[in-house]
Amino acid sequence: MKYPSPRRCDCTENLHGHKVADPYRWMEDPDGEETKKYVDEQNSITMPYLEKCCVKKVFHETLVDLFNFPKHGCPFKRGEKFYYNYNSGLQNQYVLYQQDKPGDVGEVFLDPNTFSEDGTVSVGSKSFSKDGQILAYTVSVSGSDWKTIKFMRSDTKEELDDVLHDVKFSCLSWTHDHKGLFYNRYPKASTKDLGTETNSNIHQKLYYHKLGTPQEEDILCLELPDQPHWMPGCEVSDCGSLLLVYISKGCEPVHKLWVHELPDMGLPQQFNFTKIADHFDGEYNFITNKERVLYFMTNLQADRYKLISINLDSPSQDKWEDIIPEKKSVLEWAACVRGDLLVTCYMEDCVNKLYIHKLETGVLVQEVSLPPGSVVGYSGRVQDSFIYFKFMSFINPGVIYYMDLSKGDQNFTAEIFKETEIKGFDSADYVTKQIFFTSKDGTKVPMFVTHNKDLVLDGKNPTLMYGYGGFNISLSPSYSCSRMIFIKYLGGIFVEVNMRGGGEYGNDWHHAGSLANKQNVFDDFISAGEELCRLNYTSPPKTRVDDRVWRPGEG
Repeated sequence: MKYPSPRRCDCTENLHGHKVADPYRWMEDPDGEETKKYVDEQNSITMPYLEKCCVKKVFHETLVDLFNFPKHGCPFKRGEKFYYNYNSGLQNQYVLYQQDKPGDVGEVFLDPNTFSEDGTVSVGSKSFSKDGQILAYTVSVSGSDWKTIKFMRSDTKEELDDVLHDVKFSCLSWTHDHKGLFYNRYPKASTKDLGTETNSNIHQKLYYHKLGTPQEEDILCLELPDQPHWMPGCEVSDCGSLLLVYISKGCEPVHKLWVHELPDMGLPQQFNFTKIADHFDGEYNFITNKERVLYFMTNLQADRYKLISINLDSPSQDKWEDIIPEKKSVLEWAACVRGDLLVTCYMEDCVNKLYIHKLETGVLVQEVSLPPGSVVGYSGRVQDSFIYFKFMSFINPGVIYYMDLSKGDQNFTAEIFKETEIKGFDSADYVTKQIFFTSKDGTKVPMFVTHNKDLVLDGKNPTLMYGYGGFNISLSPSYSCSRMIFIKYLGGIFVEVNMRGGGEYGNDWHHAGSLANKQNVFDDFISAGEELCRLNYTSPPKTRVDDRVWRPGEG
């Protein structure tokens, strides 16, 4: 077997006084003829080899069976109708259904599977107008980050003539007069196949599109010509009278916060922003507002996030108030419901916990009882008196819960709304254990170990290890059909390691595994493997690594 030999070029860069060779720089152009030829040569070796595998057909059929089960999203209300995302099993894209009330089958409202024959055209962000009459949604081709924004009526399913192009990393936020929305776009994109280009995009701008007008007439709301890499996103407040602008400049969870009044819940004649936070030292996620008092989730002086309130009549930072102070666990998200309650989701030792608080005081009302796992879906807004949330774990493919919050201030009950059922799968046949091990420098690091309940600890079990350890991304329990086939049919063990570099324990945990501290990530992963061997789960010859863990870069 002879592997193709790629060409080495003479590309060299001077980085901070050091010459760094990059002999395969030409491979960064996926559309280059040389790159395509090299990929074809690799496939000419790989595909025939895989075709000879005697169990390939069996595994393919088994995977198809395991993937072929109905998947539901949480119901959510817009206007007078309810909606939910649904996949019958093997559909390429989820279908958005419309219904009169939760529990009804409803009818197909938006089906991306009809957009192309091969199912590679997908719907991304979706945003309904305040009255629920118009849906704005983004469309992407072949996984490209470039989007097209389209519009349709909710009552007739009629597609409007409005179409917005050159959109990437965009907000979608309607003014409450229902006449249009704010969105982001870049200067005209290149004619190259969008999605495969490798050049950076600069000079993103914030626009307002009024329904029924051509894109060329859209109103420029904000541009930052002196800062070409800055990106201005926005959202309209729950009351409709405020425009909140977030200006970011990279992947770090920090941005500026600017505010502008919206007269009569529409567009102002000109924009003069009040700069509430004008430094890149914190992130501000809007939760809701009570007239002039705004509630945010922030990591400013709180690596694991906290809830604060800002009164626009006295917006200086020394007047900001803590509603829910920073805790030892990480606050992942918060939402206002019923107008006076907060739902908070924390990550505590890599599993999610749900709590209900009073909005204005942060006083804890109750904890929502859940087994160890992850909250992977949620719906419930300030005007709703109910919430839905979806729970998942390594051995639970998903349960949607419903909570009625319309009466009283405590003792709310989470009721099962819909359970995911998979033919031939019984979660009682499997177990997941969380193990804390000691890394090379003495740091305690957690990992989850999932396997058949009758597993024998003899050091001979095939083991697949996965981790990420980068970009402040947290790993939490999730169900995977491909992992389950490894556990069920090959007697395997699946291990997920929560290495430093991720966000499981806040920014300190992230920074402990990034840049000059990147070695800690690899030390954590190696120590996890050594602990598995020490506990007699497996041995080095029986252990393999999901190669997505070895990502280069900052992490």
